[in-house]
Amino acid sequence: MELRKVIEKRRTVRDFKDEDISTEILKYAIENAFKAPSYNHLREWDFIIVKSMETKLKLIESENLDKEISIDELLKVFENEELIKKEMYLEAIPKQKKMILNAPVVVIVVFRPKKRIEKADRIYDLNCVASAWCCIENFLLSLAEHDVYGVTYIPQHTDKIKEKLDIPEELEIAAIIPIGYQAENAKILKQKEINILERIHNERWR
Repeated sequence: MELRKVIEKRRTVRDFKDEDISTEILKYAIENAFKAPSYNHLREWDFIIVKSMETKLKLIESENLDKEISIDELLKVFENEELIKKEMYLEAIPKQKKMILNAPVVVIVVFRPKKRIEKADRIYDLNCVASAWCCIENFLLSLAEHDVYGVTYIPQHTDKIKEKLDIPEELEIAAIIPIGYQAENAKILKQKEINILERIHNERWR
């Protein structure tokens, strides 16, 4: 498939069919993920493939996603936000628990940081994060090529997850990615239209 078509095809999906993803598709996507640019050329990324309900429940417990969500409270929090942004959060936040439980596969992307993220004091210290996300984008595009989609969830309690999943302390979690084939009733949110001519600057900002 042509690159442009794959890019246009990729989308965020939070509702999945009850259909497994083949090992071949996962391996293909991970192989392509490792072709991403790496800040130190070592490609220090790892992928944890989660399928069991037991491990999914550990993720939910670590992230406190088992608590009830008040839609009224969410509406108040995002009432002054731009409409597209507000619709995204109102759709996404109540589904965080469900998307992890119902996805046939949840992928946890782990990377080796230059230093603990909270101790970063220069942009340069975050190069490891940038390259990990290049890796994730390759992974998501490769899945989309096979009609498999996902959503990136950024964990807030990585230390708890690392403890429960035996992830070495010196590593960090970039994202938790529930993936699967799109459910027939999946809601695809409208994306903001961008006039790229307004975003291209020559020589200086103005």
